[in-house]
Amino acid sequence: MRLAVIDTGTNSTRLLVAEVKDGQVSELKRLTTVTRLGEKMDSGGHLLPAARERVDECINNYAGQIEKLGVDRVIILATSSVRAAIDGEEFLRKLAISRGFDWKLLSGEEEACLAYAGATIGIGHDDRVMLFDVGGGSTEIVSGINAEADFIRSLDIGCVRLTERFIHSDPVDSKELEDSAGFIESVLKRELDPGSWNKSGKTIAVAGTATSLAAIDLGLTIYDRDRVHGHVLSTGRIGELLHRLAAMTLAEKLEIPTMEKGRADVIVAGALILERLASYSGVKELQISERDILDGAALAAESGTI
Repeated sequence: MRLAVIDTGTNSTRLLVAEVKDGQVSELKRLTTVTRLGEKMDSGGHLLPAARERVDECINNYAGQIEKLGVDRVIILATSSVRAAIDGEEFLRKLAISRGFDWKLLSGEEEACLAYAGATIGIGHDDRVMLFDVGGGSTEIVSGINAEADFIRSLDIGCVRLTERFIHSDPVDSKELEDSAGFIESVLKRELDPGSWNKSGKTIAVAGTATSLAAIDLGLTIYDRDRVHGHVLSTGRIGELLHRLAAMTLAEKLEIPTMEKGRADVIVAGALILERLASYSGVKELQISERDILDGAALAAESGTI
């Protein structure tokens, strides 16, 4: 079955077109466009008109590419920012129906499960696997065995939300970094009991923050998914990259060859969430995965569960 999955995330809109058969996802095209749909959505309210227009334009572009490839089904997914917006579901519905696409507004738990399903494709051992998915509006933590999740949490902390709430200096002020870290830790302590979920044989990290840090650590001049996928970052190294990036101005971050323009202003917050989460859980290293919620959604769409 040839499927197209579009994820309208808080910071970026992404597309996967793939052939799906017998639990395998064979990628034909994968695109990412920073659209910042969740701009100024930390406290809820309506989606900004400019943000809606950016996503609508992006979907128009994706629709043209999907038509050229020919697919059996297209589904648009939405996550944190659309969940929080008063007009989020209405926006998603119109976005999809106007183009004849299917759509689904995911709960935090559904988002976590799809990301876990995608990240664990091909992992056939009996070890426990834990997943960290740091997004723009929320962060998901999932743990399980043989791709079967038995611990699922979705937290309302993400790199866009954290940046808009705490980080306003360029470069990032040490007090802003301290306040951000304190907020993250308060959420983790309130929402997570390490004794109930820190049993991982392997910890996988997905999404833009993790893959961007991997590309920087590898010293890539051109983004290379094959090299990023499977790259291992120690928690200590994530901390080093965090402080390096926090000391840089926005202009300096944009000079990093693999840094997306719409990623540079939120990468410090994302790295801080990832570093605090790894430290809190006692994880020594993270394996970066290019497979994520898009792959998990493709599997679910092929099986008819979404």
